Amino acid sequence: MEQRNTRVIASRVGKVAVDPASVVTFPHGLIGFERLRDFVLVDFKPGTPFRYLQSLERAEVGFLVADPFAFLGEYRIQVSSVEERILKVRSVRELVVLVLVTVPKGRPEDASLNLMGPLCLNVRERIGLQVPQVGMQPTRVLLRDCGGESAVMARVG
Repeated sequence: MEQRNTRVIASRVGKVAVDPASVVTFPHGLIGFERLRDFVLVDFKPGTPFRYLQSLERAEVGFLVADPFAFLGEYRIQVSSVEERILKVRSVRELVVLVLVTVPKGRPEDASLNLMGPLCLNVRERIGLQVPQVGMQPTRVLLRDCGGESAVMARVG
């Protein structure tokens, strides 16, 4: 049953019903997409660490994202006090952290997690911020190196 304010958008992953209460605003946009501010997270495949971050301003713009902790339990990020103020939090522990997933065309076995530009979300306030990490090593990790290719790709497919 659709709510009165719900709108349907056509995205790269099909039609998506968007509840205004689920919109996450990135006040600075994302790197390379600074003018796009409003996004919604779409379940990619229930039960997996993957989601789809869909732009509401441009239906053709969306990003495969993942929970990095599902793959790298030791992954840590730095969030400055200025970034915490923008996100309206006191600690990184109050945030949901996602990373962009890159899947090279025709080579899903080379899919990787981008660890340099995590997306930090304050879901309570519906504010997001991409927080570039300086000196992060490694900068990306292949999904196949995170518990075995077949296990990870089974989660994607």
